[in-house]
Amino acid sequence: MRSSSVEREAVRDVENLCRMDLDSAQLQRRIGARLSRRLNADAFCFGTMDPSTLLVTGHVTEGIPPEAATAAAHNEYLVDDVLKFAALARADVRAGVLSVAVGGNPRRSHRYRALMPLIDARDELRATFVVGGLCWGGMSLYRGGRRPTFSAADAALLQRLSATIGAALRTAAHRPATGAARGPADAGVLVLDHDLRLVTANPAAQRWIEELGSSGLPIAVLDVAARAQKSAAYGRVRDRSGRWISVQASPLTGDRPASIAVLIAPAPTAEVIEILQLAYALTRSERAVLEQVISGASSRTIAGRLFITTATVQDHLKAIFAKVGVRSRGELVARMLDGGFRTVAAG
Repeated sequence: MRSSSVEREAVRDVENLCRMDLDSAQLQRRIGARLSRRLNADAFCFGTMDPSTLLVTGHVTEGIPPEAATAAAHNEYLVDDVLKFAALARADVRAGVLSVAVGGNPRRSHRYRALMPLIDARDELRATFVVGGLCWGGMSLYRGGRRPTFSAADAALLQRLSATIGAALRTAAHRPATGAARGPADAGVLVLDHDLRLVTANPAAQRWIEELGSSGLPIAVLDVAARAQKSAAYGRVRDRSGRWISVQASPLTGDRPASIAVLIAPAPTAEVIEILQLAYALTRSERAVLEQVISGASSRTIAGRLFITTATVQDHLKAIFAKVGVRSRGELVARMLDGGFRTVAAG
């Protein structure tokens, strides 16, 4: 970015995209393409993240070969490196340039040595998209060839856009689905080796992979399996129909070489409610009232249990109704218990 006017135009472009009624993949694709062009990048990867676990749950890429996904998961969760997404999500500064982070010696970075050759890249600009203290996504942009390295101004642009894009991704997380649920009723079970290669899977697993919109192993499976090599891990992701899916992984024990079991299934209702509360940006007090409403408690009972007045309960309910877009307790409970799965016409 070379001038304040160019930066303002780029910010305005992205802000306009964030105000459009787009689903998560559309947002990722259009924002990624716009920023890639503005920042003279040769490739990008824009991923959504589970705000509770900071696992990458889905991504849109351009200029990146499919085989890079495994190397990216290995780097993100299993080795030390600079500018990890989890670190950026928790830091005050949400964006950084790899060449700067390693003091001008990129070979100090495992990602530079192991991942970036697959992309033919010489520098990387990373950012996380955080709003209300929660991270809803992250992006890597790459330059290759004889292009100059990314600048501090480039990083500053993504820093400026972090909350705006984070809020758009948060809104997309509760956007209504555009069709009927199509995934299998049975849980999918996969076994991966320590290199994240598929060893075996049951028939339901392949159907789940298709519902997650992937011909190979979905990024959510790769990332949760990579983290599981150190401890049990899970993430939540929406399938193509909009249903929330739970992806869990844990290491297997025994005489065989190290392997990881991955379970894919519809997310439990409690987990769906949890992530919808975050997506609707409910406050702690509003979440407490919502939990009581779902249990069927009256306003007087809620007031007694939470040590507040019935007037305060009603104030919280009005705020919740406005955020969720409903007019009654019945609508609110239905919205939460069906996972936000309001079918709307595609088009």
